[in-house]
Amino acid sequence: MARVLAAEAAARESVALAHAEAGHIGERSRAAVRALAERTEHRVRRWRAAFERTADAEVAALQAQAENLSRPTELGSDDGFRIAQAVARLAALLTGGVP
Repeated sequence: MARVLAAEAAARESVALAHAEAGHIGERSRAAVRALAERTEHRVRRWRAAFERTADAEVAALQAQAENLSRPTELGSDDGFRIAQAVARLAALLTGGVP
């Protein structure tokens, strides 16, 4: 009977140790997951910031280009003549005349 009680006590102790070890394993796993989540969040913040900087730079470049394109340009003396010739050719083509 003493052996049975001793075996039972040893089994209970073994179960208690296994339970405690399982708790430690679970806590280590949760800590690892938290650390991974923090690293991932940090990386995503860095990527997002880099994307926003790139997007801001591209938008600024497009705005500068649009501003340059929206400014009226001065026509040179040669430009007026070339435009008149192009209009005459277009009119001839549209009316069936000789360009």
